[in-house]
Amino acid sequence: MATVGSASRVDGVDLQMMVSAANTFARPQTGTSATTHADAEPDARISQAGKLRGATSAVLDAAARLNKTQTWQATKATSDNEAVAQAVSDKASPGDYLVSVEAVATAQATASATFSSLSTVIGIGTLNIELGGWNTSQSTFATNPNWPKASVTFGPKDTSLEHIRDKINAAGVGVIAMVVSDATGSRLVLRSTSTGADNGFKASTEPGEHSHGDSEAAAQALAAMGFDPSKVSTGGATLTQAAGDAKLSVNGRQISSPHNLIEDEASGLTIRLNGATQGTANIHVETDTAAMAHDIHAFASAYNDMASQLAQSDPASTDSSVQAAKAIEQRMQEAFSSSSADAANLSGQFQAVGVQLGNDGHLMIDDARLGQALSQNLPQVEQLFSASGENGQSSGLATRLLSLPEAKPAEASQPATSATQPSSSDNPSAVGALFRQRLLEQYNASSKHDDDALMSANAA
Repeated sequence: MATVGSASRVDGVDLQMMVSAANTFARPQTGTSATTHADAEPDARISQAGKLRGATSAVLDAAARLNKTQTWQATKATSDNEAVAQAVSDKASPGDYLVSVEAVATAQATASATFSSLSTVIGIGTLNIELGGWNTSQSTFATNPNWPKASVTFGPKDTSLEHIRDKINAAGVGVIAMVVSDATGSRLVLRSTSTGADNGFKASTEPGEHSHGDSEAAAQALAAMGFDPSKVSTGGATLTQAAGDAKLSVNGRQISSPHNLIEDEASGLTIRLNGATQGTANIHVETDTAAMAHDIHAFASAYNDMASQLAQSDPASTDSSVQAAKAIEQRMQEAFSSSSADAANLSGQFQAVGVQLGNDGHLMIDDARLGQALSQNLPQVEQLFSASGENGQSSGLATRLLSLPEAKPAEASQPATSATQPSSSDNPSAVGALFRQRLLEQYNASSKHDDDALMSANAA
């Protein structure tokens, strides 16, 4: 498969070799023109059909957005004290929410004793890490069952602070290590990778089997990596920050969370705590008419692009992309035509909310009218597009478009017939055009697959 961001291979075949071969096939013979009609026509036809198919798909995608109830329930949230808390409101009802923060979620951190230099020799051995929660006095520890005990072993080549740090970070044991240096010396700092009271850690050290040759100072340096207040020991790391949960309330309702990004199902708010240990913030939630206007503009823009592409196509073409665009255009004209008995009122209603189909066949948006309609009569605007209103009027514009047979997912493209696709027995230029066509189809398919996988990985 092709690698995203690289056009080196397609289905195990060297892409550069394929392109070179295609160029060789397409290269005109001595004395001929640089580009023949056979070369240019297939690429132009594929490009035009592809653009129209993409434009039609964009219209239907925008229509689907306007057909969703969530689109017309969009809200936005603002905080009067963002240093304490911010919020988004995908599911929250309009209103005011008082967020009081008692504590933010924290990650445990420890620091070893200070070493005179980065080159201080650390004894070889093992650092055992267990994740879990300490009680308030740090005297008892409850292991987190979701994190098994992990060990990091330091060999003869891992006897400096920097090597110890790198070894811990590469192990993925639920803590990260840093070396902090100042005028007094250097320390190894360990920090949990996750916040929350149950994501603290304890660390113990074990000298290696072949560590008898280590100096006493090296053995003490190894012991300084450990942290376990429940045991009587000397020379261990000290606690610089305890692991803790976020504690807050929303309109008086108490909430505890191991994270500082909190999805509060009861209010519908997603709240982000921004580092202040305590304080209050008022979250104001209101209908997001700007987001709705944006979606309507996106629909108009997609439709206008499709209409422009359709105007450039052959009106007699039986290509499926042309037929699909024509069907959408006809349905739009029916909705906005005052001569249509069932749509006479719709045309005036659309115009009243600032949406009009111009004489050139393009949608025009009057922002002032649209903004006023969204603010003062949102149900009417919603019904015009999604028909989710109360009086059972005929389906809204977006619903009408999505009900077209052409709105169903397109079948996989069939191989071109001999009438539209040159055979290998044709002249070299035609063979080159066919080769380029197959190359593009093959590369586009494999690239799309890799892009989807990359997006899924990023989302996870």
